[in-house]
Amino acid sequence: MGRGQGKRWALPKRNLVLANMRNGLAYPHDDVCYFQSQFAHHKKLGYFRIDSMPYRAVIHLLCGGEITIVDATAKSKPLTDAQRKGVPTWCLVFNRALRYYDVKVCDWQTKDMVEVAHSRVHKPLVQTIRKLAELYGESGPAIIGKNVHLICHRNVEFDDKPGALAQLVHLYDP
Repeated sequence: MGRGQGKRWALPKRNLVLANMRNGLAYPHDDVCYFQSQFAHHKKLGYFRIDSMPYRAVIHLLCGGEITIVDATAKSKPLTDAQRKGVPTWCLVFNRALRYYDVKVCDWQTKDMVEVAHSRVHKPLVQTIRKLAELYGESGPAIIGKNVHLICHRNVEFDDKPGALAQLVHLYDP
């Protein structure tokens, strides 16, 4: 299947909800991702780890599905640092793998994010996504607000309190 030829596989669910490790686990979810805020502060680390997004979600996007990443913070900011830097950079890497080089993934996209997405740091991920696209096809770029959605719960009491979070997690275990 070539570029933009759609999906070959039926999606069991249109929107896959991912809880970002740890705080996102307090909310209903289908799977878990791990965009760490500490990586979002370090350009040299690529703003996210190669294993931040589960392959299930990558395949889901390739097949035309949507993903929602749920996270939470003790502050009143609209997005966590991981959602603000890590997720957009991941979208840029996903798009690079599919050869969508000039697609703006969000309104707050920076030159640094683009530079990191096109660096050698993420070359192994680009190669993996390309291999998956050969098998599953692809249905377009990843764009926040279109097929990648972000939910940030603000002013939570359990941020950096594993005991309090543990009491909530079992309520939404997939």
